[in-house]
Amino acid sequence: PMLMKTLLDGGFLHGDCMTVTGRTIAENLRDVSFNPAQKVMRPASNPITATGGVVGLKGNLAPDGAIVKVAGLSHLTHTGPARVFDCEEDAFAAVQARTLKRGEVIVIRYEGPKGGPGMREMLSTTAALYGQGESE
Repeated sequence: PMLMKTLLDGGFLHGDCMTVTGRTIAENLRDVSFNPAQKVMRPASNPITATGGVVGLKGNLAPDGAIVKVAGLSHLTHTGPARVFDCEEDAFAAVQARTLKRGEVIVIRYEGPKGGPGMREMLSTTAALYGQGESE
């Protein structure tokens, strides 16, 4: 209930929606209060980061939009060349072969909810980069 109350207070739930109890979400959560002493959840007004771990972007590389994982990154802008791959396996092979040049950004197309299956996390490619000492 505390998570739902936090989402409701943050404006992320429609409190007027009816539930199986015959009462609205807001009515069901009226007596729930956020416990500031606990360390598991934060109020929506005080998130750990403003955007979360992934963000949507648009630009010359993604005119229809793209999803970018930004969790753990300190630099959120990039100017420079891009190496474009049609799948994670091709990007991973390029990292393994060490054919990437410093300053290039990796773009992996045809992934995500439409390209699928699902929205893979691309862990092999990022792990290989970290293993080679490339943290950003």
